Amino acid sequence: MIIRQIQFVQFRNHATLTFEPENGINLVFGSNGTGKTSILEGIHYCCLTKGFISSYDVECVTSGSSFFVARGKFEADNGSKISVKISYSKDNGKQLSVNGSNISSFSEHIGTLPCLTFSPGDTAIVNGAPTERRRMLDNAICQTDSIYLESLIQYKRLLQQRNALLSNRNNQLIDLSMLDVLTEQLAYKAVTIVQTRQIFLQSIIPELVRMHGIISGGVQPTITYKCSFYNGDSTYFRKEIMLHLLLKYLKEKRNEEISRGQTAAGPHRDDIQFFMRERDVKKYASQGQKRTFIIALKLALYEYFKSKKEERPICLFDDIFSELDKERSGALLSIMKQYGQTIITSTERLHESYINAVNIYDISAKGKTS
Repeated sequence: MIIRQIQFVQFRNHATLTFEPENGINLVFGSNGTGKTSILEGIHYCCLTKGFISSYDVECVTSGSSFFVARGKFEADNGSKISVKISYSKDNGKQLSVNGSNISSFSEHIGTLPCLTFSPGDTAIVNGAPTERRRMLDNAICQTDSIYLESLIQYKRLLQQRNALLSNRNNQLIDLSMLDVLTEQLAYKAVTIVQTRQIFLQSIIPELVRMHGIISGGVQPTITYKCSFYNGDSTYFRKEIMLHLLLKYLKEKRNEEISRGQTAAGPHRDDIQFFMRERDVKKYASQGQKRTFIIALKLALYEYFKSKKEERPICLFDDIFSELDKERSGALLSIMKQYGQTIITSTERLHESYINAVNIYDISAKGKTS
């Protein structure tokens, strides 16, 4: 998958902008605060209907405006053309059209344009709360597995209903029969999600090891899935065994759940743990080692996306070379040369002949940057 053109109107600090990246490695360089990351953010909106930096749509509206529009023209590896328009206004919310047809359910679009990102904030995947690691898992798997995406949507809906029942906001007696029904429905979806996550992790670990070795040397990384309802390795459990374990755990925790008004276990409380030399990366690795680990993890996702979708993902890498030495930067570029299309941002220009380097001011000159 490659993007042929991206256009913005009132998007972040760009009043209008048109960018036409080339195949291979594209470098958008310039000073901080000039809108380089906004280009990646807009492409990500076209691919996944949301930003990867900004949490809220309204944050992407240019100051003083009430709306934004992003338009992208894409070309799949088989040559088919895909045009996307995504807009947001404070009055009408977010709207999406693909090839001229309005898409009411944004989840239908997820996976159409596979997209891989890196930003400096991704160090939160290691350093941050479990929510950050679960988000990484879900964002990756949802792009390649529509069944997982639908299961996740249904699970969140059931979780909300079950928590509402547990919280007993109206001070009424809890309907235990309804709680049993919701618990069983929730557990079935939960097991599907957990097992898909575990299979996903097992499938990317070999490529993670390979990418980490290329960038950093012989230290072998690995990942462990931490299940909230079983204290041990459940990776190879059959579905019915895992379902039994979850239902048993929730039964044991029922009084505690009613007291707290929250579901005690499930994929919304699971975590993953990263290791190098059998030592917890979060606790023992340096900042440079953590950053290298995350970059290797993101690169491992490239081959995963490519094999699952039979389509090369677009790579959007924001400030990926900062804090990397010359040797590691060179190793990273050697990997990117084998990819389909990569768009990188940096404050510094790189002079390799195979890089299409464009100054952000030259892109902005085609429109008007606020």
